[in-house]
Parts: sequence; structure tokens; C-alpha cells
Amino acid sequence: MGILITLILVAIIGLVILGIGWTNFFSALMKGADKVKEIPVVRNITDTAQTEFSKLVNNVSTNVANNIGK
Repeated sequence: MGILITLILVAIIGLVILGIGWTNFFSALMKGADKVKEIPVVRNITDTAQTEFSKLVNNVSTNVANNIGK
């Protein structure tokens, strides 16, 4: 069932790309992504994820540096 839905979606997206053109399709896709990025909830989630990822990378690099010296 999942494979059938996936194949249908791939076929629809392929037909859309052929119908409106490659550049128009991706241009519209990027415009939509830009609009989604401007939603406050998405922006807060993105900022929080970036902060937490930076903390994680700093902790891992600190632990690796400390363990190399032992």
C-alpha cells in the first residue's frame, strides 16, 4: 500500500515538473520554503535546534580533546 502511494506521488510530481518546467517548479518550491521559514513557530524551533546542536558539538569536541590527552 505504501509503495503504491509512493509511486503515485512520484508520478504526479514528475508530471508537474514536466508540465510547468524544471525551473518554475523549483522556483515555486523555494518560494514556499521561504514562506514557511518566516512562520514564528518554525523560526523558534530552528533557532532552538541550532543552539542545541552547537552545544552538542562543543560538548563532543571537548570530550574528544580531553580523552586524547589521557
